[in-house]
Amino acid sequence: MSVAGFGRLRDRTAVSSIGVTADDGAREAVDTALQDRLRPLIVRVTGRTGVGKSAILAILESVRLDADGLDVRVREDSVTDNTDFDVLVYVIAGAVSPVDTAFLSSPPGGAQDGTVVVLTKADTLDDPTAAAAAASHQLARTVLPVMGATAAGLGGTGLRGMGRSGVSLVMADVRAVAASEVGPADLLTVERFLAADITVSTRRREALIECIELRGVALLIDVLRQRTAVSDGDALRELADATGVDAVLAAVSTAVSVAAARRDAHLHRSLQQIGARHRQLRGAVESYLASDEAVAAEMRCAALHLGLPIETGSEQVVVEQAALWKQRAAAAGDSGVRRSALALCRGYVRMLRR
Repeated sequence: MSVAGFGRLRDRTAVSSIGVTADDGAREAVDTALQDRLRPLIVRVTGRTGVGKSAILAILESVRLDADGLDVRVREDSVTDNTDFDVLVYVIAGAVSPVDTAFLSSPPGGAQDGTVVVLTKADTLDDPTAAAAAASHQLARTVLPVMGATAAGLGGTGLRGMGRSGVSLVMADVRAVAASEVGPADLLTVERFLAADITVSTRRREALIECIELRGVALLIDVLRQRTAVSDGDALRELADATGVDAVLAAVSTAVSVAAARRDAHLHRSLQQIGARHRQLRGAVESYLASDEAVAAEMRCAALHLGLPIETGSEQVVVEQAALWKQRAAAAGDSGVRRSALALCRGYVRMLRR
């Protein structure tokens, strides 16, 4: 929803459609509703001490999370912090603890649908996929494995390759290591890697580990040895794929989109209540709720509620979708499904009018 659209709503409510100046209480109610919609969206990263929250924070801060124009702020805190948030990213490492189970059985703010659980330090596990599956079963929710420190060093999907102290990843050094006689035994521990008899200096090997961890170095070496002609960018993309970061970012992005849509739904309910209480604002509120922006927001909310994409394409496709959702609204027994179906129908009809 655009800020300009909200500005027009404020202008319309300053003087009502019946020519009566809106009272201070009515205008304040509208301003409060708009301010609540526009406040920054908070993504809270939390978990037990030492699980790797900072790496997940760095990953989320390295990308742009789309929240329909809202300012998204990512914050790390402890499980005892009770401040408000919109999306919860809960971080675990290794086996699920009783603290994890207790916290996620009833997350603060009732954020069941806005919670993403991440199993970080996946590079330290023998089988991170199996560990994540076991944790998912134990917690009764999806747990996503990620090589947090390596992904953070890559800058999420930005592939910039940057260590904690600001040192950059030098792919020429990685290629030199890959061309050396370094073997699997040399990559078992940091100490063995630093002691290996190769031409890359100890300081430069330390810089590689700082950027992408030892497991990341090992994975890049495998890529470069298997595909000697691979470009630096493609090799880093393969490493990013191996970290599991894409699945984490997709899950958080979806949760952020859902949170933004809920803001719109809450705003529309608030405006309807304000219009019912203040007769002089009713026309302005109804005009706003019938606008293209408001109808599009309702459509997004409905699609997210039903877990379906919004179909776009030819005019024929839009016509078919409008008819389909009109039929589903008429046949729906559940009131929530009916409202969502009607919102989708209205949205598709509005597309045809543009």
